[in-house]
Amino acid sequence: MGAGRGRIALLLAAVISVNASYTVMIPFVPDLEHRAGAGPVVVALTFALFAGAKALTQPLGGWWVDKWRADRVAMLSMLIAAVGIALTALARDSFTLLSARVCWGIGEGLVSPALYAGMTALCRQHGIPTSRMMGNFGSAAVAGFLLGPLIAGVAVPVGLTGLFLAGAAITAATAVGLVLAIPGQEPAEPREEEDSAPGPDTPAAGPAPVRWWVWALLLGGLDMFTFLVYSALEPLLPVYLSSGGHTSARTAISAVFVAGLAVSGLTMWLLGRHTLPLRTLAATGLALTAVGLLAMAASAQVMAVGGSFMVYMFGYATLFLTARRGIVELKAATANDGKAFGLFGLVSDLGNVLGPVIGVALYAVTDRLPFLVLGGVSGLVLLAVALVGRRRSTVPGTTPAAPVRTAQAAGARDAGDTAAVPAAAAVDRDG
Repeated sequence: MGAGRGRIALLLAAVISVNASYTVMIPFVPDLEHRAGAGPVVVALTFALFAGAKALTQPLGGWWVDKWRADRVAMLSMLIAAVGIALTALARDSFTLLSARVCWGIGEGLVSPALYAGMTALCRQHGIPTSRMMGNFGSAAVAGFLLGPLIAGVAVPVGLTGLFLAGAAITAATAVGLVLAIPGQEPAEPREEEDSAPGPDTPAAGPAPVRWWVWALLLGGLDMFTFLVYSALEPLLPVYLSSGGHTSARTAISAVFVAGLAVSGLTMWLLGRHTLPLRTLAATGLALTAVGLLAMAASAQVMAVGGSFMVYMFGYATLFLTARRGIVELKAATANDGKAFGLFGLVSDLGNVLGPVIGVALYAVTDRLPFLVLGGVSGLVLLAVALVGRRRSTVPGTTPAAPVRTAQAAGARDAGDTAAVPAAAAVDRDG
């Protein structure tokens, strides 16, 4: 563990950098009109094209990771993002601005599967539990969301050009750091794929295994719902709190979001120290999400909304951790981890696109309807998870043999293969 701390720090620094990119642009939106002639449509496209490019290129990044090496893919992807950041800093017209944001989004979409693959490799090589690593990973993601606006606010005197050029330089340095952080290609990888694929004469033990892409879609769908709800609340809560008659709505909004994000980061860190079954985590997260959302509909007063939002963010953090731990633990069943991460990211990011549209549309009917609908849907998803859990017991991470994270466990798997065969079949084979 001690030898891997420097690598882990470099990987988490990249996670913080990637997530800060979502929010660092927000305080500079008013400047875009003067710098690049960006009207409301261009401003909307500045964010939408970035998110779309990031989502669509994640499967390509996953394929690239499987075909090449995660460390090299991560480095080149971060360099592409650095070019996009620099072009954003220098853009003086709408076309250049939008092109720069697309380039920025492509780089961050390509690097996402490489970061997950790098995290998986570090867990294997240094014997780090995936739950602990995912807790640190989630806390770093939340820290990035908080750090983006904070840096932008402090660096207002520097201006958009200076801040973003400095950000491009830091991103390029992070790209070099990722080569040192992510372990190189492992020669045993093709053999793991061969071992994990059952032969035609191998007896089945229990239910038939589910293909990797099915779990990637299911876990991505859970994460998409998580992001959909949160991204719907981002435009809704400020308007909802403003209707509560507060003397300083801006202070109330800031306090509620800061408290909620702090609870989320702390929750991920704490849950990462305990290896709980994924079904338990998913059910807990959905239940807390439903309770927090329904409670928000009761009152628009800042204390009531703040308390409800913290309950919701506890559930959000639990679901965030559940989906990512599940997709990481798919490595025990397939060598297509890069493709799995890419497909997961594509489905997941759709929630950020759909959430604000759905939230605003529901709010136009009545100000409490979004919370009631989203809370009710959370309850229905919880019911669906419970029903699926009863019918199938092969959820990633629910059995002790699922996560193969350490080198010792990987070596012991070959010795334990015969133990997985039913006793009767072993007797028949021995004659």
